Amino acid sequence: MRRPIRLTIAAAAAAALLGACGKPPQDNAPLAFVPADTPYVYANLQPVPAATTEQWSKPLQEYWPSLFSMYQSMLQDPKLGLSDRTRRIAGAIMDEFKTHADWQRLRQIGLKPDARVAIYGVGLVPVLRLELGDAAALRAEIARVEQAAGEKLPVAKVGDFSYWQVGGAGLAAAIAIEDTHLVVTMLPANASDGLKRTLLGLDRPAHGMAGSGALEALARQYDFSPYGAGYLDLVRLVERLSKPLEGSDAEFARTLGLPALPANDETCRREYLEIAHAFPRLVVGATELSAQRMRIVSQLEMEAGLAGRVAAAAGAAPGSGGPVDGAADFSVALPVLRLKDFWIAQADAAAAKPYACASLKAINDGFAQAKAKLDVTVPPPFSDLTGLRVSLSKVDIAGPGTLPDVAGKLLLATTNPAATLAMAQLTLPALQKVKVAADGKPVALPGDLLPMKLPALSVAMSDKAIALASGAEAASLPAFLAAPAANDATFLRVHVSGAVYGWMARAFQAMKANLPPATQKSFDAQITMFGVYEKWLRSNDFALAATPTGIRLQQTIEVNP
Repeated sequence: MRRPIRLTIAAAAAAALLGACGKPPQDNAPLAFVPADTPYVYANLQPVPAATTEQWSKPLQEYWPSLFSMYQSMLQDPKLGLSDRTRRIAGAIMDEFKTHADWQRLRQIGLKPDARVAIYGVGLVPVLRLELGDAAALRAEIARVEQAAGEKLPVAKVGDFSYWQVGGAGLAAAIAIEDTHLVVTMLPANASDGLKRTLLGLDRPAHGMAGSGALEALARQYDFSPYGAGYLDLVRLVERLSKPLEGSDAEFARTLGLPALPANDETCRREYLEIAHAFPRLVVGATELSAQRMRIVSQLEMEAGLAGRVAAAAGAAPGSGGPVDGAADFSVALPVLRLKDFWIAQADAAAAKPYACASLKAINDGFAQAKAKLDVTVPPPFSDLTGLRVSLSKVDIAGPGTLPDVAGKLLLATTNPAATLAMAQLTLPALQKVKVAADGKPVALPGDLLPMKLPALSVAMSDKAIALASGAEAASLPAFLAAPAANDATFLRVHVSGAVYGWMARAFQAMKANLPPATQKSFDAQITMFGVYEKWLRSNDFALAATPTGIRLQQTIEVNP
């Protein structure tokens, strides 16, 4: 009988082994713990390469000592009302981290630069889940902090699983090392063991986002890289908040003072959902991420008809279709009459179909008040205005009580530049001797034009704008006037180079001498930070555009090697 028994056992073992081999391994990415119906999430589908993370953390590493010095001074400030226990723990944490200023040392305490991460909601409750390089090393680091502080972090349990819990009777922060992940979340006071297990990732969601393909679809839709993408789903959020809240959501909402609709109020629920469907999601993601260039795109999605009307009203900022100019360049579309007509149309629509929900009455009132203020005649030259652009190539502040040495240009885009110039000539009689043609050629202004001492100014005009320049900037006025607007409705563009932080550092240095010693110390920290960014930052560019699907914000950062 022994041989058949052994054969049976061997066959069962082989079947079990083959069955295990036939199953895919359980996904341990942070995204696997995100519920498919979460109202908000941000995660990376692939970890950012370690070299890229290290490159982008260089400024922080250089600024690290000054930053910690500033924070340590803040800990001693009695105005913060911190307890001695909190000061000891915070001080011990800073003492540890100020010695870990680069990723080589951060790895020693269990962190890693090429980690996968997810920030998401279990219902309304936020969770941060981060991959660790060495969970045991992080536990040892926390033990060192506790020893240095002479305080143990409060420990709580769910079943046999231990975690740290810090907080009061309303909301408490829960910090856990679960397998190879660091988990940080908030626990409502009455959280059940089941909710704790879900928030801490001991129980995975029945339907997870990792297998749904939702984040991959979002990345394809917006051309996001795999290094980061996410959304805030306003429809899901309103659907959750417009029903009687239960369990953790109810406690969480009450603790944070989140708005909730009256129970069983179908009118309010319907109208809140109408608003949410007009602005269904806020999405965000990285479209490019390399060692020296980062591009982040955010979009507030909008109902197509509304998005089209916004784009038509906003238009494009002057010069937004050409290259940036100077160390700082700011351009905004200001089509006064089109914007006025747009908001009056929205007010008329709200008056024709006002919200019936009592909690939305303020929107009805706001539109009515806005129309009363807007429905007036706008006189020229304001009615002719379509945009504004300012560029600066130098700002030098010598010290208190002196005018800064500024070199730059100012442009007013208008449908009638000649009339704008005529109005200025009526206001400033000295301008009446100046003859300016709409040919873009700069004309020097009289030196006694204004009572204060200013650098030499020149003016130039085209058929679409009038512009001023100081000093040597006059030579670039024709190109400044001729710079095209964007083909799309890019209604705001901002460019800042590292040189601007140098201006700020020198301005703070000039102001510091007249300040009390305590304030001077905080200024020193700011001056150090500005100096770091002056060397590190090549450019930081923002662009806001009204697209056929919503309002798009694009930020592009380039850094020096």
